[in-house]
Amino acid sequence: MSQIDKRIKVNTIIENQLPEFISADFPNAVEFFKQYYISQEFQGGATDLVSNFDQYLKVDNLVPEVVVGVTSITTDIESDDTSINVPSTKGFPSEYGLLKIDDEIISYTGITSTSFTGCLRGFSGVTGYNVGVSSSLLDVNNESLKFEETTATSHTNGSSVKNLSVLFLQEFYKKLKKTFLPGFEDSTLSTDLDVGNFVKFARSFYQSKGIEESIRVLFKVLYGVESKVLDLENNLIKPSDAEYIRREIIIADLITEDAEPQNLVGQTIYKNNDLGTNASVSEVEIFSRDGKNYYRIALFVGYSDRDLIQGIFTVNPNTKVLSGVSTTDTIISVDSTVGFGNTGILVSGSNTINYESKSINQFLVVQV
Repeated sequence: MSQIDKRIKVNTIIENQLPEFISADFPNAVEFFKQYYISQEFQGGATDLVSNFDQYLKVDNLVPEVVVGVTSITTDIESDDTSINVPSTKGFPSEYGLLKIDDEIISYTGITSTSFTGCLRGFSGVTGYNVGVSSSLLDVNNESLKFEETTATSHTNGSSVKNLSVLFLQEFYKKLKKTFLPGFEDSTLSTDLDVGNFVKFARSFYQSKGIEESIRVLFKVLYGVESKVLDLENNLIKPSDAEYIRREIIIADLITEDAEPQNLVGQTIYKNNDLGTNASVSEVEIFSRDGKNYYRIALFVGYSDRDLIQGIFTVNPNTKVLSGVSTTDTIISVDSTVGFGNTGILVSGSNTINYESKSINQFLVVQV
């Protein structure tokens, strides 16, 4: 399992905590309380999450086995079998973990490197987090748990085994991606990726975007493969007495509906907050992705080795507001403030908003 330093569990010490007369008068009391606390303190349970919340928030716990959380059985199992064989149990708790095979939830009391032992069949438990951000101010950030009761049944070799004990960590991982890895929130990352390290160095990755190293990192993160970036210009045959045209391609999104980007051909464009950054447009091409139109804009760099682009064009950061904002509010809560300056100006429609500081997901001391 991930590196969570567990606190002492009540179920392991309850026998020494009860008064002697209770143990004498009610012989089953100790076992009753022990089983009760086991039902609350298993990994992923309510008491476990509250007691070890600070441990769960460590990104180092987001190891591949936890983020993926799925394996498969290597033999057929019947409804009364108490042992289950899998390729590896890495990422599962050592005892009283919850797993789901097909439609059946199973708990277990023991574990080896390739099997679960002492299985309790037809168990019940939480199988998912139903999380959604509503557009209604009366139902913002509505969250609920999906609870299921199951019965024991047989399963065939190769059936999927889902680790239900890491659902909270997986949900934390989704929110972490949305906050610290904008652009990756809907992407499936490589199953071998060390998510903790990637999140720690996310700032460096975004600051270096566009260079060869960031492209190599991107292929490793998304596809788990090594890549080599070839700069075609370095392999271009250059005639000694001729010139060639150099262009730089940027992808743009239309933010003003009545604008006509095709009319930019032959024009000079400027960065909105830095008129010293400018370039001439030689070509505009429209293309579609997922039902939305984007524009491929070719900037005229110059002839041969001369560079006619002034300054550096950068992407303006954007985010989404999580709740309504009035003119008297001094704090705006958003998905993420990654990419925004410590102070600055926000533009939303026709509104201009000044802010004096920020946190991970809030702009503070704003003036609308």
